[in-house]
Amino acid sequence: MAVRKVVTRSGRRVRGYFPSRKMGRMVAWESQLERDALYLFEFSTGVLAYREQPERVHFPMGEEVRLYIPDFELVLEPDELCHVEVKPASKLIKPDVAQRFQAIAQHYDRIGRRFQILTESNIRHDPLLGNLKLLAYHSGRLDAAALQGFVDNLLIKPARTFKDVAAVLGCDANAYRLLASGKYHCDLSRAIGPDTVIAPAQESCHATLLF
Repeated sequence: MAVRKVVTRSGRRVRGYFPSRKMGRMVAWESQLERDALYLFEFSTGVLAYREQPERVHFPMGEEVRLYIPDFELVLEPDELCHVEVKPASKLIKPDVAQRFQAIAQHYDRIGRRFQILTESNIRHDPLLGNLKLLAYHSGRLDAAALQGFVDNLLIKPARTFKDVAAVLGCDANAYRLLASGKYHCDLSRAIGPDTVIAPAQESCHATLLF
C-alpha cells in the first residue's frame, strides 16, 4: 500500500491507474512518464514485483533531516529491493533538484540500499516502448488453459517467425498474447514484424531489465 494517496483530483497533472497483470491490481501513477515506466517494470522479467510510493525515507541534507518518498519500489530478487525515482531530465538539471537527489543518492549508498533515477532517456525508447504497449494491450486476454494450448500447439508444429507462430495459433493477436505471457520472447528493441524471430523463453531471459 502506498504511504500517501497517489491519485487525487486536484491540480493540473495527469494521473491514473495502470492495470498490472504482474501485480494483479491497478497501480497508480502521477505523471505520463511514470505510466510509461510501468510498462518497463511490467515486462522486465528481472522485476519480480513492484509498488508505488512504498515508504517514507528520511535523509540528511546539510544540517537538516528531510523527507523523501520514492516513486516506486522494485523487487529484483527475493532479497534485493530498488527504490526508483522517475523524473524528467529537464528537472534534474535544476541546481536545487540536483542537490536534493545527490543527497538522497548518498543516503542510499550509506545505508547499502539500491536507488535509481529513470528519465525519459531510460524509459521512452522506441520501438521498445511501443512494443510493450502493444503487449500490454493483449496481456489480459489469455487464460492459463488457452496459454498452455498455445504452447502445446507450438510443440507439435514448431514455428520460428512471428508470421509462422501466428499461423499456428490462428491469428496475429494470439502471437502477441503468447509474447505478453513471457513464455516466448523476441527482441523487443526492434519493431515486431512478420519476420521477427520468436523462441521459448530461456533461463537467461529471467533476469532481464528493460531499463
